[in-house]
Amino acid sequence: MYFVVSATHKPGRVQSGSEVQLAFADYLSSHPEHPDVVVHNAGPTHDEDVNTVDGFLLVVDASSIDSVRAFIADCPYSKAGTLAQTHIRMWDWRTGKPDG
Repeated sequence: MYFVVSATHKPGRVQSGSEVQLAFADYLSSHPEHPDVVVHNAGPTHDEDVNTVDGFLLVVDASSIDSVRAFIADCPYSKAGTLAQTHIRMWDWRTGKPDG
């Protein structure tokens, strides 16, 4: 099943190129404790000034929403306490879907 994860950071908690942002990028590439989660698309979202990272958006393939919740709970942003809100929704991927 596909899921979309939309998260926002607490204001002023994440800077572009920060240690936690780099750790999150690494986590998206390698997360052996969550083998049932495949990250297809990921990237930061920005405030209106374009320079301020205010969250992230992910598209993942996972066995269940609980798997995605666990994946997000273990991510560097969660562990650093930067997340203000996280929304996880099942997604019916219709266009641009990878083969498989």
